[in-house]
Amino acid sequence: MIADSDGESFRRDGRGGCVGTGDYANIHDGAPVVVFAGGRNSADGRALMDGTCRYRFAVAEVPTGHEHYYLQVSDRDGALYSEADLNGKLVTIRLSD
Repeated sequence: MIADSDGESFRRDGRGGCVGTGDYANIHDGAPVVVFAGGRNSADGRALMDGTCRYRFAVAEVPTGHEHYYLQVSDRDGALYSEADLNGKLVTIRLSD
């Protein structure tokens, strides 16, 4: 899940959803969510807005057995996660400056 942690990075879009603002304008319904493993793009998904200014995503077919996974949303800086961090859990990415 991608969540707005400062309350100012998103605004209502007038259609029941939200869009990112300013530095977060690239966070929107359908934004790519990519997982890199072993130094290459191994799986991708799309962020889907749930009506609460939170975006849910699922990434299928992520290979197992790697020490680290790099998760990136749109063209923003990503973050490293261990396999244990990602295995069957809800991963929350909080956006803030």
